[in-house]
Amino acid sequence: MSVENVYQNIESILQRIDSIKRRFSVNQSQRFQEALQEELNTEKAMNTETVAESSESVHTAFTEAPYEEIIEAAADRYRIPASLIRAVIKQESNFNAEAVSHKGAMGLMQLMPETADLLGVSDPFQPEENIFGGTRYLVDLITRYSGNLNKALAAYNAGPDRVQDSIPNIRETRNFVDSVLHYYESFSKTTDEEGF
Repeated sequence: MSVENVYQNIESILQRIDSIKRRFSVNQSQRFQEALQEELNTEKAMNTETVAESSESVHTAFTEAPYEEIIEAAADRYRIPASLIRAVIKQESNFNAEAVSHKGAMGLMQLMPETADLLGVSDPFQPEENIFGGTRYLVDLITRYSGNLNKALAAYNAGPDRVQDSIPNIRETRNFVDSVLHYYESFSKTTDEEGF
């Protein structure tokens, strides 16, 4: 594990602690301690797992993916492939509804607070709200960039103001686009969905 990964893991743990603190008042310290221990155990389990890149591993992740009914409903409502929604969720949170990024993005589709407010998502940790809000945002970006999925995904990650004529030269954003497209292709192979 690189030093950068260690720092990212520490930052992730600190953000989870802050998230838990916000959910529990001071007089509920026992519940807080239990929730904190549960989060730390989850983080430890996540860090010991290896993310496999093979299509077979992605297929397994897809067939065991939680929130399938919500993903399918959002795909139907917004008329985009469910595999694309799954791919964004896989990359953003690895299907962890309580995920919080070091920049403050929250939930399954990692909505920033300002974006969640604009989309009317009152609880970004509630899976249905997050998936429907994130899917709506993704569709808005796909429309904004005239169906250019690469630009839409780059804007989803870096923000629409940073994506003009091309994908910005930001390593995190380029990696995000590549990873989502990889998962999208892999998830699409497991279904009969038509892509973009």
